[in-house]
This record gives sequence, C-alpha cells and structure tokens, in this order.
Amino acid sequence: MENTRLDAIVTDVLESLDRVIAEHRVTEDEWRLFVAWLTEAGTQPNEIPLLLDVHLGAAVDEVNNGTVSGTENTLEGPFYVAGAPMLTAPYVLPMRPDEPGERLVFSGTVRSTGGTPLGGAMLDVWQVSPEGGYSHFHPGYPEYNLRGRLAADAEGRFEVLTVVPTPYEIPKGGATGRLLAAMGRTAYRPAHLHLKLTCEGHRTLTTQVYIEGDPWLGRDAVLGTDKPALVAQLVRDGGGGPARCTFDFVLEPAPAAVPA
Repeated sequence: MENTRLDAIVTDVLESLDRVIAEHRVTEDEWRLFVAWLTEAGTQPNEIPLLLDVHLGAAVDEVNNGTVSGTENTLEGPFYVAGAPMLTAPYVLPMRPDEPGERLVFSGTVRSTGGTPLGGAMLDVWQVSPEGGYSHFHPGYPEYNLRGRLAADAEGRFEVLTVVPTPYEIPKGGATGRLLAAMGRTAYRPAHLHLKLTCEGHRTLTTQVYIEGDPWLGRDAVLGTDKPALVAQLVRDGGGGPARCTFDFVLEPAPAAVPA
C-alpha cells in the first residue's frame, strides 16, 4: 500500500535541499566534501543520533509539545537509559563513593495544570558526572551512575540528593563536532538535570532544568533548547552544607481517549 504521508515528507525534504543547493550554488567540491562527511558520521557509533538531536531534535519537540500548557518539554537527548534503579526514601541518586562535585539537594513539587498535587508521580532523573561523562556511554562509570527513579509523596513533593551539574562539551571528536567547529559554534551545553515525569492520566513530560547564571545559557550547542522558564536558582548556604535547587513541575492531563 502506498504510504502517502512518507512520500509527502520525503518529497518536501528533497525539494528543500534542491532549493538550498540552487540558492547557495553548492559546488561539486563542496558536495563531495558533504558526502564524505555524511559517510564518516554513519560509521561512528551514536554519531547520527547526536547529530540529529543537536540540529533538528528541538524542531520535532516543538511540533509535538509546543502547545502543552504545563512545564515546557525539551529533548530527551541521546544519553537516556531506561530501567534506572527505583530509589527508596530518603532519595539519593546512585553515585561512586568518591563522586566528585558539590552536593545538591534538588526538590520541588509535581502538580496537574489545575493545581492538584500528583502524589506518586514518577521522576526519572539522570545527569552528567562532574567530569563530563554519562554512565553507559562513557567509560569508567558504574552502571546507572547518577541515574535513578523516585516517586513524589502524597502531596506531590520530592527531594533527592545528587551533585551540582556542570557544563560539558558534547562529543566533538566525530562528524558532529567537526561541523560545529566549521560553523564557528561551541560544543558546550549549559549545566542541567534531565528528567522524565510520568503520572497516570497525564502526558509524559521530558524536560531539562538549567542552573541560573551558567555561562553557556543562550549559547547551547543543542539548538532550540534555551527556555527561560526551565532555569532554576542554585542556593548555597555558605556553611558547608549541600547547595539547594527547587523546581515545581506541572503536568498536563492526557487527552481523553476517543471511543472506538
């Protein structure tokens, strides 16, 4: 059976590329360089997902989540791993005994758009290590390091101990990094926590919480992820205790099912 939607999308993509080639009068040398670069990207592990997330993922996210009335959605990113450990209270993200970095208490609430606390809402949290690596993707980290799932209490509140996230460069040794460098763009991402929130009867929220004052805010290597509403303040008490960061999440009710 003919897939008319696929045919329409592919046709539009090719026509758009035809227009770019014509408008910029792409030379044969530039074309051969592009083909070689794309071939290189295809031979490197995880490079194509990274490339597409950096340049196009935010556009797909906006089409699918741009009108959501709750907390803003962002990219899941290429470093998500399903099946992170289910934590027990008091919540502490799994970390190495000598995990570097400043300790952080991340807390907040989960509510519906109508203000109802969402007790039992599940938060799947993951983040980069202070050295700039993600467990499961970079060598030297235990499984599920700085990854875990926790449930909000009956009032929709949560609190978890982790480390203060740090800015990091996305992998730049491959085709994506070479393209960013050629375009004169940074490979840095501002410090952030990744979260995926689920609750029965509500849309899944995949988002990132950024740290106020980070020097890379507004210059994120991943296009389209700068969203001021997702920036949270980091508070230090000066007494040697952990830093604190609070963020309140709002989930939109799921669309009502259409009867068959």
